[in-house]
Amino acid sequence: MPKVSLTKKEAEQVREANERTESERIQLNARIASRKLLAEHQPVVFRMLEQALKQDQVPHACLFTGTAGSLKKEMAVLFAQSIILGAHELIDEEKLSGQDKEDARRIAEGTYGDLLYYDGSGSQAIDKNDVDDLQEAFAKTSMEERDRKLYILEHCENMTYGAMNSLLKFLEEPADNVYAILITDNRERVLPTIISRCVPVPFKPIDSSVYYELALQEGLDPEDAYFLSRITGKTGDYGAMAASPAYQRAKTMFRQWLGEEGNRAYLLVDYDVRMRVKPKDAGPGENVKDVNLALVQMFFGMIITYCEDILRGAEDGPPWYHKAVKHPRYADTAKILKIAVEERDLINRNNDLNLLMDQAIYRMEVLGK
Repeated sequence: MPKVSLTKKEAEQVREANERTESERIQLNARIASRKLLAEHQPVVFRMLEQALKQDQVPHACLFTGTAGSLKKEMAVLFAQSIILGAHELIDEEKLSGQDKEDARRIAEGTYGDLLYYDGSGSQAIDKNDVDDLQEAFAKTSMEERDRKLYILEHCENMTYGAMNSLLKFLEEPADNVYAILITDNRERVLPTIISRCVPVPFKPIDSSVYYELALQEGLDPEDAYFLSRITGKTGDYGAMAASPAYQRAKTMFRQWLGEEGNRAYLLVDYDVRMRVKPKDAGPGENVKDVNLALVQMFFGMIITYCEDILRGAEDGPPWYHKAVKHPRYADTAKILKIAVEERDLINRNNDLNLLMDQAIYRMEVLGK
């Protein structure tokens, strides 16, 4: 049989197709793993939502609440797939075929026409225009044949006041085929009037050891597995997170803050000059401001982990870290923990990161003594 030669363009198309297939396989495996984690570690939520599907009593609006890393987004995706596909139980993608399998993939990847997703954790909060666009889109004829529309608002606590008021009007008169899933790490920052129009779905915290084992299974170095399992609460893709500029620079800053690397007195200068991610350092399609938000969030996440480990007398983590835990540099660890949590929460409010860092370091140095 004669050998077929591909043009450069055809070869590139084959390569891109293979990469898409491999990426889809990895994402599918991650969703399958997440479903198993949800069934095991969030059994009450799992049974509650599955019962709603079985009895055909799915609420028009749910509010998923709980700490970061409690699998709220993973459940939101699974529940959205199940609602849109008209399932009478939480779907298992391993058992799907045909159009159901294809639509489940598109829902999970955010390319399904009648699913809209907004995330308030980045550099731009969910604003009134976003909610107005959402209402306008869902007032039109369905783009898909299934005629079920759904929107997910992650970190809804970071919506602007105008957006919350606009959403409230949308929630008051829900259409028969429109469903909402709101997700928050901080229930107290959501308008009580919005909470009252949603069915609350509380998620319990998941022990970081679960994520630590997942990271080790993925082949991650134990040091990075320890920190990432504590500060991200993710169920996969640890290798990419460990290699990211945001994580690597956050860990360097943390070591400098502890006095393990570099000069602590120059931390703020080094952050401004060397650590902040520049456009040339960001990956393709990455928003530089979002990357820097992640960097600062991870930095405070490590400080929070450090304080928690001191208070519980932990002996985990790499030797250099364990040494720092055994010999705290601040007299009042609980106060440092409170400051770090408060400053980390401010990152979601479109604050100036340099000013926030200045304020945080000053508060810890002055108040923690």
